[in-house]
Amino acid sequence: MPHMTRQTANIILYRQGKGLEVFLVSRSREMRFLGGYLAFAGGKTESGDETLPLDEEVDAGQRTLLGCAVRELFEETGVLALRNSSLSKKDTASLRRELLQGAAAAGFFSTLTEAGASLQQGTLQQALRLVTPGFSRERYTSTFFLMETGEEPEILPGELSGGRWCSPTRTLAEWARGEVLLAPPVIVILRQLAGGLTPAALESLQSSPQTFEGSGLAIPWGPGIELLPFHCPPLPPTLPSSTFLVGAQRFLILDPSPTGEKEQLHLLKAIENRVAAGDQPEAIVLSHHHIDHVGALDAILERWDLPCWGHRRTAELLERSFERELTDNDIIELGDSPDGTAGWQLRCLFTPGHAEGHLAFYDARHKALLAGDLLSTLVSMYVGTPGGHLETYFQSLEKIRALDTRLLYPSHGMPTLEGEALIDKTIKHRRRRIEQVQEVLSQKPGHVLEISRKVYDHKKDSRLRPLYERTTRAALEYLVENGRARRPEEDLYEAC
Repeated sequence: MPHMTRQTANIILYRQGKGLEVFLVSRSREMRFLGGYLAFAGGKTESGDETLPLDEEVDAGQRTLLGCAVRELFEETGVLALRNSSLSKKDTASLRRELLQGAAAAGFFSTLTEAGASLQQGTLQQALRLVTPGFSRERYTSTFFLMETGEEPEILPGELSGGRWCSPTRTLAEWARGEVLLAPPVIVILRQLAGGLTPAALESLQSSPQTFEGSGLAIPWGPGIELLPFHCPPLPPTLPSSTFLVGAQRFLILDPSPTGEKEQLHLLKAIENRVAAGDQPEAIVLSHHHIDHVGALDAILERWDLPCWGHRRTAELLERSFERELTDNDIIELGDSPDGTAGWQLRCLFTPGHAEGHLAFYDARHKALLAGDLLSTLVSMYVGTPGGHLETYFQSLEKIRALDTRLLYPSHGMPTLEGEALIDKTIKHRRRRIEQVQEVLSQKPGHVLEISRKVYDHKKDSRLRPLYERTTRAALEYLVENGRARRPEEDLYEAC
């Protein structure tokens, strides 16, 4: 089943002085979705948002979104978009405190309606709508409204840790230097507002594609890193695989993942957009050989004459030759970083365990790790035999733990600031699975298939049964290597 999306309303609060400035809030690091990032004020719709008092006729869905925008803007910044309220400043402040303490939207708007307040036509101007791509556990259909204000926002402690007025160009420069984290929609919007809120900029915002899928666009994230998550059968749609475009004027195509024709056309278009902007693809780089990381390799090579780089074992498994064989601590020169500073590099890290030739890539300048399939923010990563090896996998995880990583990019799922916690969670889960296999084995000897079905009896997707069997075999081999089990005959295991 595809992820369901929730409706949110977000407000591009702006003012015009010597130049355009927009107000960005700092999301608390503890927030589950984009915690630690700068974003626009906003949040999820709630029951009662449809009771917003307003001066124009709109449909129920739009009225709910407008109500959400008004409520969230007031709750997060203290700026009230409604006019003609008879409430005193003291009463208005009390109303905000009640919202922050969880008061219902219906009661909030009932109080404002009784005070004669209403949303006047044109106060909030819809700018664009964006749907969170499928690489996130939490997905939203986010509608962004523009609103000009002469008020000074006030951030109170809670879900937000601060806020500030931002020049689009200066803030993008800070982001390019790695000084701030910007939510991807903020990057997209600030780029379109860099020349001011002109009619052309507004038209560009309003014509932005709502969904990533099929748009031909890449998703900007950290400095010099764009990602493109694609559905790659046989993996389910809820587990997309990401291709990364890494670099500035010179860029790498890391793991051309999509196997389907539509998805491949999307990726080709994204690369073409970079080329049309004056950037130059330098090479295709592979983290490993699995099909959801190489599905578009030939499609790209048919369009561009590019070298392919990867580990020697990956080349062997793909039965190809690489123009450059990468190994542990090899350096890939990226040229100038997004802020124009020279000497930007990626360091290759040989990290087998999930796959024999697996590589991860570390950007020391921005403390970013492209982790491939070592970790995922969506699922526990597969480690199965043949091809995978648990003890080696654990060693690779400890290897990347030693890095000074700020932002970790998995191939499956959203990037995370909590890399070390994700490593701990992954190791804990994998060791728990090993103990489950040991527990089943301690009851009586068994073959891989029957042990797998007992350990994974709660898993209903029969398409993944071969993966469960290989994962179980990897756990059994780990137990054998550590003297906790033995294999008296092929495919039969017993506890020691």
